[in-house]
Formats: sequence, C-alpha cells, structure tokens
Amino acid sequence: MKFGGELISRLMSHLCERLPGCRGVGLSVWPDGAVIRAVGVAEELDQAQVDRREGPLVDASRDERQVTGKVGDLDVVAVPGSWGNGGPVVLTVYLDHPPRVEDLKAIEEIEPLVATAAAVVEFCAGEVLRADQMVRMVQHRRYIEQAKGLLMGARPCPPGDAFELMVRASQHANVKLRDIAIALVLVACGELEDADDMTMPPKIAYDTAQRLWEALHV
Repeated sequence: MKFGGELISRLMSHLCERLPGCRGVGLSVWPDGAVIRAVGVAEELDQAQVDRREGPLVDASRDERQVTGKVGDLDVVAVPGSWGNGGPVVLTVYLDHPPRVEDLKAIEEIEPLVATAAAVVEFCAGEVLRADQMVRMVQHRRYIEQAKGLLMGARPCPPGDAFELMVRASQHANVKLRDIAIALVLVACGELEDADDMTMPPKIAYDTAQRLWEALHV
C-alpha cells in the first residue's frame, strides 16, 4: 500500500502548508504507540507524548474527542478519527499560535480525508479494522455534518463556527464530539434515521445539546 502511504503524507503536507504558522502535522495511534506518519516537528513531539503517555494526543485518543493544548511552546490540535486495532488514529497539528477559527476549519476539511485514507490503508493491508467499524465511522461523520448544518441554520454562521460550537460543548461537558452531534440531531429532529444501529449518547451529551439548541433560539 505504498500509494496509500504517499497519499496520507501528501494530505498532511498540504494541511501544514495551508496553515500559517504550522510547524508540523502527525498521525499516530495510542495506546498502541505507533507514529504512522509525521511532517515537521510532529515526528518528535508525537512520539514524546506517546512515550510519556500524556499530552493532547493521548487525551484525544483516550476521550475520543478533539482536544487543544500545549506541547512546549507550541499549540496543538489533536483530532481522533478512524479506529484501528491499536486504538484511535489521531491527527495532530502543531501551531505557533492558539488555533483560530480558520485553522479549525482547515483541519476539519482535511482530517476526514486523512482518517479515511488511514482506515482504507489499514483495511487493505489485512489488519483488523472491520467493515462495521468503517461503517460506524461514516455514520458518526454524517451526524457531525448534519449537526453542523442545524447549527448553521439556527445561528446562522459559517461551517467553521458551527464546528467550533460543537467542539466547545464537547470539551465543556467532557463528552465525545460525535455524542454531542448525535444528541443535537435528536434534540432538533426528534429521531435518528438509523437509530437501531447507533449507540445513543449519554444523558450529559443530550442535556448539553438541549441547552445549546435552546440558547440559539432565545
């Protein structure tokens, strides 16, 4: 799967070039401890977080939600994507400034491509990523996109702002981003299209989504 690896590297390099002040982009699996691909400072800093078992990369993997933080003098955005045998695949972006809305928007646009490419590479390599895991990943992303659309219609606001609202709600409630998104769809629409195949979000996610939705309609 040489082509797949090259595709991941090119996507990561593109993201790094697109973000002013980007010092590196990495793709790692924790707790398995593997740095899959890295550009710039990410090779050293991703490995350091894996070795120490702490940092935004580890927090994003453990909690399965987007995390922002600091590693040394750099700001980090860590986004968990597909799930492999060793744990969630986490995209890390290292910036020389706190992440702005435009930074998060660019990461949001590229991360699904990187995560999907990594999942397909692992699947085609005969490793243990199962077809049902890939289906769930697509389902979760669909609900995140649907929730973004609902927020954009209620506020209104651009996609980056809607995504940031969900990220902040996720971090404040300490629940997974996908649970906030699913809960928002439930609050706004009353049901899910494929409810029988989905794990319902915890009550705190539903309560957080309810408060967010009500605040937008005051």
